[in-house]
Amino acid sequence: MSGLSQSLERELVLAEGADLARRGDYEAAVALLEPDSAGDPARLDLLARVHAQAGDLAAADAAWAAVLELQPGDSAATAGRRVIAKVHSGRLRRRPIRRYLLTAGAVVVVGGAIAGGVVLTTRPAPPPTVVAAKPDDGLRAELDRLHSAQSRDATAAQERQEKLQKLAKALAAPGVATKPGTDTVAVTFDRSLFSPNAITPNEAGRTALTEWARVLKGQSVRVTVVGHGVAVPGGPASGGSNVSLARASSAARVLAGASGLPLAAFAVSSADQGADPGASRTVTLEVRPSGA
Repeated sequence: MSGLSQSLERELVLAEGADLARRGDYEAAVALLEPDSAGDPARLDLLARVHAQAGDLAAADAAWAAVLELQPGDSAATAGRRVIAKVHSGRLRRRPIRRYLLTAGAVVVVGGAIAGGVVLTTRPAPPPTVVAAKPDDGLRAELDRLHSAQSRDATAAQERQEKLQKLAKALAAPGVATKPGTDTVAVTFDRSLFSPNAITPNEAGRTALTEWARVLKGQSVRVTVVGHGVAVPGGPASGGSNVSLARASSAARVLAGASGLPLAAFAVSSADQGADPGASRTVTLEVRPSGA
């Protein structure tokens, strides 16, 4: 699965999990969110909220602890654990009493705060327990907001993916390969464009750039031209080079002239030095829709 597909799948899972929790189907929400949650702070945070809404404060605390391992200092996770600690320590009592029964008509952690009522009595009782109940109006509003945000994110990611796939097809041409990524379409040439040690395209390279540039006509895009080169003896092995940057600049001028796009639509950059001289005598392109 590509990185873009994984990102879209993740946002869809978060949206569905929030929707299940909003409807009070906590068991289904946990079953959906818990697999593959390790290493994903957003998924763990939503899982913690669902556990808390279901009344399982121990599981909620564990999920927020996992968030803090990944993102130390995370404000929502820190606040959630703090409130749970207060519940367990009894520091949320209305007034000091010697014997009490702690029940929670709707103990729910949302955004680091507890929504719901805590009822205290002075009659003898078994050890304190936490009883889950249906979400109250405040919780439902919070879940609606979270669900809407996740749905918007998923929709935006899907629209972005479709736009990039359409752009990749429009940029396809003989002698090049196009591949949509998260934010750009990568364009690579199947041949070297420069002669050894040269910083301007050779005849075949200029022809390849000129012919491909025709697909840019009428496109509202921004293009980053990335130059490639090899490490030279005694020089740095990474960090790019003046040769690579000069190749990117000369290629950008050819592309601008052949496409009719202004030179300002092209940015230049240098890739790290490669090991294969033949494969490094080229440029790659990162094409981004304007406004993206």
